[in-house]
Amino acid sequence: MEIGPLIKLHRIKQNMTQEDLAAGIVSESYLSKIENQKTDASPEVIALLCERLDIQLNAENEDMIKEKAEEWYGMLYEVHNADERRQRFEELQTLFKANNSDHEMLFEIQKIRFFLVEGRVKEAREQIERLEQVQNSFDGLQSFYWNKFVGNYYHMELSEFTKALRFYKEAESTMDKLDLLDDEKADLLYVISILHSKLVNDLSALEYANKALSIFRNSYKFVRCAQCHIILGIAYRRLHMLEEAIKQYNLAKHLGEITDNNDVIQLTNHNLGYLHSRAGNSIEAIAFYKSAFNLRNVPLNYKLTTVTSLIREYILLKEYAEAQNYIVQAEQIMNENLIGSKLVKLEIKVFKTILNQDYVQYEDLVTNHLIPFLLEQEDKVYTIIYSNMIAAHYEDIKKYKNAAYYYKLASKSYEDLLKI
Repeated sequence: MEIGPLIKLHRIKQNMTQEDLAAGIVSESYLSKIENQKTDASPEVIALLCERLDIQLNAENEDMIKEKAEEWYGMLYEVHNADERRQRFEELQTLFKANNSDHEMLFEIQKIRFFLVEGRVKEAREQIERLEQVQNSFDGLQSFYWNKFVGNYYHMELSEFTKALRFYKEAESTMDKLDLLDDEKADLLYVISILHSKLVNDLSALEYANKALSIFRNSYKFVRCAQCHIILGIAYRRLHMLEEAIKQYNLAKHLGEITDNNDVIQLTNHNLGYLHSRAGNSIEAIAFYKSAFNLRNVPLNYKLTTVTSLIREYILLKEYAEAQNYIVQAEQIMNENLIGSKLVKLEIKVFKTILNQDYVQYEDLVTNHLIPFLLEQEDKVYTIIYSNMIAAHYEDIKKYKNAAYYYKLASKSYEDLLKI
């Protein structure tokens, strides 16, 4: 890779200013030209700058570094022992520190994915902030992964779906021009299908999930196939094609069972629960939600999403003791593991006010905090659920003007869904 962007990246990582690095070697303006590839500095100047930054110019181990780096990149997608993944990461850190490699910038970009997989969100954000300052120097492959992983960050961690989609689409626009494995392309198509599903763009979700499914099926990636079937099931359910939705969910569940993958089984049971909930079958919904919640060895964030749905069903049935029991379990998961999205935390607070019959606080939480948050996130499905919920409450206490406002908001959100 060009040495200028590497010098800039190392300077940023070491919190050095251009003045600090340039002192006694070159002017700040000349250093800026070197970093931004606007001049070719002499080998002597490059050597002095690299020495100050402790960048090694030895490139003898390039083939070995490439092989080890590519093995580690694969560990960020498949299920691997976390200790082995971390050990390989530290090994690569040492190798890159001791060698000048063309793969160092790609390794720095792949760190974003590593930190996200590890749940080290703050470090992922800091890595993005560092790399933003050198992204103009990225080649096609580096740009692809940059857009994909920054998309992952905005999608999975910040729930800024529209912004995430822009990054994903930028990655998609270049992937056919690059020498990528088919599974790598399918993974991007799959995450785009997830995002469209979250944005309730159901026809687009169907399109991208089917594209990803056809690739994963050809390479016998059964777990990835199951994940695609879940997205297809969600889309068909929203399109009121319930038999097709159940078929897709059952295909996913079967693949989860034959691969012994509890994540897939959990997601399938959760979505079958939601299907029955939307059909007004709370008893059936609760049975599937409980099956999903009670599975062992699944991500705790999955459990939190399921438990809030379960609590909501018990509240609808006015089975408040059961609701309280699951609120306690939800809070225990959040407190012991320091997790929980803003949405989940707001929902738990709302549920507690209902059980405590603190209706003043309930109205405040829903109208001033939860619904504004849902509108900001463009989460139309949950806006419909909670707008109808608070409207029914206002209707019960004869605040008809307030009830009409929130029924109208629910209706508008539903119309917006139909337009999508």
